[in-house]
Amino acid sequence: MFVDSQTIKGIALRVGFDDCGISDASVDDGNVSALESWIAKEYNAEMSYMERNIDVRSDLRMLVDGAKSVISVLYSYNTDEQPDHTDFRIAKYALGRDYHFVVKEKLNAMLAEIKDICPDADGRAFVDSAPLFERYFAHKSGLGFIGKNRCLISPKLGSFVFIGELVVNFESDYDMPLDQTCLGCNACIKSCPTKALTFDGINSAKCISYQTIEKKDGIDDDVKSVIGNRIYGCDACQDCCPHNFSVPKKSGIILPEIKAFSPEELEKMSNHQFQKKFADTALLRAGRKKIAGNRHNVKTQNLASQQKTAQQ
Repeated sequence: MFVDSQTIKGIALRVGFDDCGISDASVDDGNVSALESWIAKEYNAEMSYMERNIDVRSDLRMLVDGAKSVISVLYSYNTDEQPDHTDFRIAKYALGRDYHFVVKEKLNAMLAEIKDICPDADGRAFVDSAPLFERYFAHKSGLGFIGKNRCLISPKLGSFVFIGELVVNFESDYDMPLDQTCLGCNACIKSCPTKALTFDGINSAKCISYQTIEKKDGIDDDVKSVIGNRIYGCDACQDCCPHNFSVPKKSGIILPEIKAFSPEELEKMSNHQFQKKFADTALLRAGRKKIAGNRHNVKTQNLASQQKTAQQ
């Protein structure tokens, strides 16, 4: 069974994706070795799920029967928008509706159109939701290259992109990986506030995104002093990347509840109220208590900085 790549890419653009590439479903063994090495260094911190289902990552037929191709898509979230309150920052990816919902809905619409054309076609949509090497397949399908910040960097869109995949049971015309790599600036490594990002990979335990979202307990003391005003995630290693300077930016991404968000309201909210208000956002992943704790840390650090300045 075969479906023409231009037909697939036309559908991808029609449902709202910004770019699309297609590759076969095979996985290079080097990806598994690199992941195992990263885990052996305990760079995954408390994210134990990274240690599971490694065998599935290497054989997509364990996810989708008869998997032959991976259709990778990109959806840009590059924006200058931020909440009205300027004394804290939320990572760009969390400003709009939860990308799991946005991208998966578009992928399912895309798959439905493909099935209309080819009734025997079948597959599954994935958005950061399964043991699958997303950046590897996006690179393999010619959508970009892996930067030193470990993000996929698209020459067209930069690195502020969501990646999604359709793993399907048919073949197509396959794209070639880009013959392009990072510039020699090392700006992302230099800009990392906690030095979590190195030439050796990302040490998640030091990463501000991990500390403010994934980490179960409070923020570590050695991170608190350099966290700045970040209460959810961190864009430092992307904001400085030259590949993001001249690419298109979107407006209208930020949700009203995020636009008007004030961390002080968290003190008055119950967990149920928080879950109801932010049900469609990525903030739900960290939860009310975690974000309130992050905000308290920012206020504490700002106060300490002001007192130190006053004493000088």
